Amino acid sequence: MGPGSVASLLKIALDVAHALLWLMAGVLTLAFITFVFVPLDNLTVVDGDRQLPLVRSVVLFGIGAFIAYFGAFILIVRNLRQMFRTLTQGDPFHPRNVTRLRQIGLVLATVTGGVFIVQSFVSRSALGYVDRPSVGDLMTPLFAVLIVFVLAEVFREGARLRRESELTI
Repeated sequence: MGPGSVASLLKIALDVAHALLWLMAGVLTLAFITFVFVPLDNLTVVDGDRQLPLVRSVVLFGIGAFIAYFGAFILIVRNLRQMFRTLTQGDPFHPRNVTRLRQIGLVLATVTGGVFIVQSFVSRSALGYVDRPSVGDLMTPLFAVLIVFVLAEVFREGARLRRESELTI
């Protein structure tokens, strides 16, 4: 902990990742706006020996899904940056870190559920091209979500113990 520690190096890496995520979200937003107005009449996608027409709604849905995905990771990285800021200041059990971890858990749960739902719908509409997701596909992400919520409780208890020790003479 503190300046010059591994936490401060990780915070720098998170700062770079945060900037790159915003850049990607901006580029995708510009692409989304562009595809709203650009005619897609003669564009096709080649699939083996078949040519399939490129449909505007599919393109906009795909780009919108990526924007939402990057937006979720922007929220996660923002909270991690704020947590690492408290770590570099030598205050790991800051009370706001509990809320930040809970927000990260909620975003991860939302992304996991959203990806599962979208994959389910896409697998039904694109028969043979996309595999149907199974409940087994949810095990690792749900385990990660549970770990984040458990860590939030650990940090909550750490913050409580810190408050108690500050009151002790």
